[in-house]
Amino acid sequence: MVRRIAVIGIAALALASCKPSPAAKKGTPVAKGKDIVITDEEFKARLDEQSPFIRARYSSLDRKKEFLDNLIRFEVLAREAERQGLDKDPDVQLTLKKVMVQKLVQKNFQDLEGAKDLPEEELRKYYDDHRDDYFRPKKVRLAAVVLNAPEGSPERAAKREAARKALAQLRAEEKKNTLAFAQIVSKVSEDPGSKALAGDLGFKSQADLESAYGPALAQAAFALQSGQTSGVVETPKGFYIVKLTGQQEELNRPFDQVKNQIGSRLFRERKSKEFDEWQKKLRADAGITVDEKVLDAIAVAPGPAGPGAGTPGMPGMPPGHGMGGMPAGAPEGARAVPAPPPPPGGASRAP
Repeated sequence: MVRRIAVIGIAALALASCKPSPAAKKGTPVAKGKDIVITDEEFKARLDEQSPFIRARYSSLDRKKEFLDNLIRFEVLAREAERQGLDKDPDVQLTLKKVMVQKLVQKNFQDLEGAKDLPEEELRKYYDDHRDDYFRPKKVRLAAVVLNAPEGSPERAAKREAARKALAQLRAEEKKNTLAFAQIVSKVSEDPGSKALAGDLGFKSQADLESAYGPALAQAAFALQSGQTSGVVETPKGFYIVKLTGQQEELNRPFDQVKNQIGSRLFRERKSKEFDEWQKKLRADAGITVDEKVLDAIAVAPGPAGPGAGTPGMPGMPPGHGMGGMPAGAPEGARAVPAPPPPPGGASRAP
């Protein structure tokens, strides 16, 4: 409880230190007192920060009063904290600094409005250079029993008969034994690579199959339903029995469908690069030096055990700068200034 109250106080001070004076606030006052003004615009802005589900709870006058009471409580706490000099507290100053850095980066690097101004030629060039991301033929995943017998070879007739016997055995067993196909592969197949994988040939497009095995096998494979097994397929290289084990549907996204998406991506990449250069310049201008001897002597307490423990979580930076958008090693805890407790029986997230 004490820790929660402390967090509320720090939050109140951090926000109070950087918000406009009561006289400078926009809108019509909905509540006011000594050095405190809450306007209708401010009320709406704080309410709009809530999720649509939470906002729906505050449609009646009584519920709006509850929300306003929460805002008033926040302002009163902030004023009292200032009176007690807590705005000079190091924790408060650190919280305020984190919020300012977040706002700074959002202002300069996270507005994607500029994406719409990128020239269409640049977007189309990206589209053409990354065509495989937007066009992909249907692919099927096959398992195969393979009997090698090139055309004209003396054993071709015998291999054809062996393939037919293998198919007959498979038909008799596959209804009662889900491992029947893999067992036939292990017993009969003559392709070492796929035999070691229970006959798996991986995902192949129709063009891939035609190139590797001939049109007859490609046509037979693409005529199968999921889990279905073909008959004996004769090709110039030998005889195959194939089973459809999976498929990937065709991807076909024309330029007009993905143009806006590409624009946002390119703009984000550009802003991320600009941020890197801007940050380097600020550091150079600041003349930063590092005492590695002192740095090396700092004792670091062990972190919590378990996967994902201790993951940094500061937002406010362009993509590619550590978890949550901040560079690795940035101070944690600036996700947003903590809010005061919600009104009784009201929102789980307070303004």
